Amino acid sequence: MPGLMQAFLDQSHLDGFLFVGESYGDADMYYLSRFLAGDRFALLVGEKTTTLLVSSMELGRARKESCAERCLSTSEFHLLDKLRSGKRPDEAYAQVLGEFLSRCSIRRLGVACSFPAGIYRCLEQDFRIQILESPAAQIREIKSPVELQAVSVTQRACERAMRRAIRLIAGSTVRGEKLYRQDEPLTSEAVRQAIELSLIQDGCEAVDTIVAGGRQAADPHARGTGPLAAHAPIVIDIFPRSRSSRYFADMTRTVLKGEASAEVLELYRAVQMAQEAGLTAVREGATGSEVHRQVSDTFQDLGYAEREGSGFTHSTGHGVGLEVHERPSLGEAGGALKSGQVVTVEPGLYYPDIGGVRLEDLVVVEESGCHNLTRFQKKLVV
Repeated sequence: MPGLMQAFLDQSHLDGFLFVGESYGDADMYYLSRFLAGDRFALLVGEKTTTLLVSSMELGRARKESCAERCLSTSEFHLLDKLRSGKRPDEAYAQVLGEFLSRCSIRRLGVACSFPAGIYRCLEQDFRIQILESPAAQIREIKSPVELQAVSVTQRACERAMRRAIRLIAGSTVRGEKLYRQDEPLTSEAVRQAIELSLIQDGCEAVDTIVAGGRQAADPHARGTGPLAAHAPIVIDIFPRSRSSRYFADMTRTVLKGEASAEVLELYRAVQMAQEAGLTAVREGATGSEVHRQVSDTFQDLGYAEREGSGFTHSTGHGVGLEVHERPSLGEAGGALKSGQVVTVEPGLYYPDIGGVRLEDLVVVEESGCHNLTRFQKKLVV
């Protein structure tokens, strides 16, 4: 990574690239610093050194936990004195940043498009600033062996949670048009709670887990609420993040308790075939748009033409890493794939009068194909 950042700075004619924010929400800042903090700090990537500027309270932890070569405190630049002199907090902090950048011999500075506008306006008076796409977003597309292992560990936790959810559904009783657990209707909330408990036990956190049954599943991102319907597909989409590594996984399965109609069975078969076409198409050098086209063409050939609001209504997949949706894209504008990228392949079909069917696997792009990190079975009727 240092060599890639150095090449970016040279090509952009910059002395450094500055990030300001918190690393719980900013994956690029965490990737470059490996310092997890909910309070604002600054990260400067220079020609040879990565430097953090943190509060005095965080200085000791930053020096112990981060991968930065140098950690400095805002107290070294007299932040409190500036505040006591009557400066507004953002104005005082911007002045500290200016002194910090000068100490680091920065004149030509790069910032990301998401950089705070108020701080930018203060700094642009004294520095030549370019607003650019964050170089870290592109660099972290390619996962190292350590990162791939982290994703795999999270994926195993994801699969254990999926197994618990499906066992709960399989063990339910069909009564009329609903599923029951003992004497109570089995709800999306109950299944989601079982998933979240499994993930917590595995050191992961659940983020907007989907358990959508019946017609609710016609909306690909509906979380699902209320009693689950019998004889209807239930879409379960789990995308947990490890609390320790911060890396995500992602997997979707569709199951049904009861009797599956011929129409639903055909939908499921079509989604399986489309996913297989997508998985076969993933390889280094192929573009995300080509993979997406293979999936779309498979649906078309099987008679599932996309219509407004129904059919195959989303892209084929996306990158997964420190964010659950990151580069690259397996969609209409997807570029060339590279070895080491981690992507989902998740075709689905959605119809308001039926619901939805989606299957999603997580794979690593390789030179001659892909390596599937997902080991969980695909079975509709449970």
